Amino acid sequence: RLTHGFQFAHEFDNKQVQDQIAFYQKNANLLRVGSERAEPFMFEIAQALEHRGMPAELALLPIVESAFNPNAAAPGNVVGMWQIQGSTGRSLGLKQDWWYDGRRDPLASTKAALDYLETLYEMFDSDWLLALAAYNAGPGNIQKAIDRNASRDRPTDFWSLNLPSVTKEYIPKLIALSQLVAARDHFGVELA
Repeated sequence: RLTHGFQFAHEFDNKQVQDQIAFYQKNANLLRVGSERAEPFMFEIAQALEHRGMPAELALLPIVESAFNPNAAAPGNVVGMWQIQGSTGRSLGLKQDWWYDGRRDPLASTKAALDYLETLYEMFDSDWLLALAAYNAGPGNIQKAIDRNASRDRPTDFWSLNLPSVTKEYIPKLIALSQLVAARDHFGVELA
């Protein structure tokens, strides 16, 4: 079902994507654990993406972010399977108090993450790679990188921007995952 909704993953085949495919092949346990954890959530996420007309590849983003762990936490007050920052979560309407954190709620955080991704997509002129980079690094940082390249008459696409290494690996990881899912027999990948 997901692979029929893939919109951009097969447009890109470069060394960074191939390196991430090799990484996931060598670390098959990461993909297996991520796909096992995804099982309770994947139907709802895929349905939400279809309803919104968004690329199905985005259903794999929580594997990159947290291996689909709703309780994952990272430095900078980043929480949940979508790894949403506290202030971003509040701006997206996710309640956070002593008893409940909407960022850890799989359904609430999915809606918020998809809302945010749609906003970023519009902000970056309907470019999913730039929207995803902004999801990872923040829209201000991506806009600065675009402006820097534009002022030097350089291309402003994701692959041409000077970004932190974590962000430069983020998009190839997602594309690699989508290619592995789409051709799991070819790559010898087992999913839950």
